[in-house]
Amino acid sequence: MSFAVECMEEAFRQHATGRLVAPCRLVSDVQAGQLVFTVGASLGQAPVTGFRCYDLGQLHSPNRSEVTAVLDGLDGHLRGLVIGPLLGAVRTGAIGGLAIKYLVAPDVRSLALLGTGYQARTQLRAALAVRQFETVSVFSREPERRGRFADEMTRQLGHKIQSVASSQAAVEDADVIICATTSTRPVVRSRWLKPGVHINNIGPKFRDGHELELETYQSAGRMVTDAPAQVEALGDSFVLHGSPMEQELEPLSTIVAASRADERCTAPDRDTSRVQKNSVFVSLGMAGTEVLLANAVFHSRTARE
Repeated sequence: MSFAVECMEEAFRQHATGRLVAPCRLVSDVQAGQLVFTVGASLGQAPVTGFRCYDLGQLHSPNRSEVTAVLDGLDGHLRGLVIGPLLGAVRTGAIGGLAIKYLVAPDVRSLALLGTGYQARTQLRAALAVRQFETVSVFSREPERRGRFADEMTRQLGHKIQSVASSQAAVEDADVIICATTSTRPVVRSRWLKPGVHINNIGPKFRDGHELELETYQSAGRMVTDAPAQVEALGDSFVLHGSPMEQELEPLSTIVAASRADERCTAPDRDTSRVQKNSVFVSLGMAGTEVLLANAVFHSRTARE
């Protein structure tokens, strides 16, 4: 996961300087399903282009797969394919970790995770790759499932993951909250949050269904997104569309690029006007990042061989 976070860091630096082309995703209704394409290109001396494709209609199928293709930008030959949904989940988790790295102070102690699905695993791994949390609490609606998740991740990560009985118990003392649910109703109440908390909003964020209360967005001192092009493409279906909050969304790529290379983002913006203000990262999935991650994996394997 540390490798993936570093790759996303480079991707966002490229995006800030125009070297990563990241348009909004393309959706094609083919009756038998909805094919989603996220396309992108990395420009420069060794350019690559490519896409990731999956069937949105089968998003919750246990047998679903994805295809990520990487093409050489100089002569168009196929550099490689990645099959399966893991790459997309790792990439999204790594972007979440990157947001925590740049928006959260190094001395945070407690993390709350809401959700125990496929994406929750990579979000948790990425958070622990960029910050040293003393306590990690997890909540989901099914007690047996969250218990299994806590036990499994504790063994895998070597860090105690505590299952708690309610979302309020998970978040009320948390410095960082990851909302990785599929809920279209708020899973966190603003009144539960302590001042200065940071939230990664991974799940639904639509006008007719969202996992955070509008008040949570409204009270945030800082809101950041990874995919400005996707915000624009969502139009009036986006939860913040037409509100002043939409105009306040900062691109994560701009924040990443603004840091000095030698700092490596060990300390976020400490503007005193934002102290004790909550921050929210609105994750929408910047296109092209899967292509860069896949290409980095290919390059790493080739170098080892």
